[in-house]
Amino acid sequence: MERMQTRALVEGAIFAGVTALLGILYYYTQYLGIIAMVWPVPVIIVGYRNGIKASILSALSAGLVVSLVTQPLVGVGLLIGFGVPGVLMGHMINKRVNPYAVILVCGVVLSVSMAGEFLLSLKVAGIDGLEFLSNLDSAFREQLETSLNIYRQFGAAEEKLQEFKDYFSQAIELMKYVIPSSLLISGVFFSFIDYKLTRLILKRIGLILPDIDEFSKWRLTEPYSYILLGTAVLAGVASYFKVPGFNAVVLNISTILSLIFSIVGISAVVYFARVYGDKYGIPKALRRIITIFVILTFIQFIAFIGILDMAFDFRRLKSKNRIGGVR
Repeated sequence: MERMQTRALVEGAIFAGVTALLGILYYYTQYLGIIAMVWPVPVIIVGYRNGIKASILSALSAGLVVSLVTQPLVGVGLLIGFGVPGVLMGHMINKRVNPYAVILVCGVVLSVSMAGEFLLSLKVAGIDGLEFLSNLDSAFREQLETSLNIYRQFGAAEEKLQEFKDYFSQAIELMKYVIPSSLLISGVFFSFIDYKLTRLILKRIGLILPDIDEFSKWRLTEPYSYILLGTAVLAGVASYFKVPGFNAVVLNISTILSLIFSIVGISAVVYFARVYGDKYGIPKALRRIITIFVILTFIQFIAFIGILDMAFDFRRLKSKNRIGGVR
């Protein structure tokens, strides 16, 4: 027991040092934002191997070091934005929770944590959230006008420039509305990367974490697929009848559902490319080229393919592998 406690303290100290170093590198090399994305990984490993108390201590120690070397807000921000999800993921992996649940739950927590970190930064800087959005909108529009003036100097037609301006203005408005869904998507993506990286590192030292299915077999199981399909129908009805107050909600739901359906659609295309590629002996390199060509050619139908596959299970994966399975 004493040896295990000593090992936990030593590992916690080592990984706290690695975590602190990543935080300091992030501060002094702001363009390496990817460092922030992998910042939780050492904390996750400590939590998996030595429990939640060790991971909390490791995260707090790293945050303190980062605060002392850089600025207090940087350390606190990393703790809120990435330390909390790291502790949670380490604890869930330690408790042998399904990897899909780990990635999804920690992704949601990570998105909320990133939002909290951002709002804290605005609060400390004395900037109101609405004021920030207004300033961001103004900056985008100024950049738009600068670009339009450059095109005018090269003799671009005013009619075409006006079309471009209208399109870009709509895009700016849309960006402000879909911030919540963008944060959620980013959080789940970062969580996925953290899990895969943690699994890779642990595999190097002989510890095997359960993995998710290969991409060609990604598919939602019932009843989740039917819940998403039903949500898509309700969102479509609300959008068609222009239900008051639901515009932003529908936009965010549609953004998330479109991404999910597109991923499932691409997964289905990759699956059938593999099946028929093996059946007819098509070389892997040529198979990949054909797959990419099909996806790019029918990109506007990819989400629809995903919807059909979720509804009718064209790949017959119900009794095989699917989202929710572990290997």
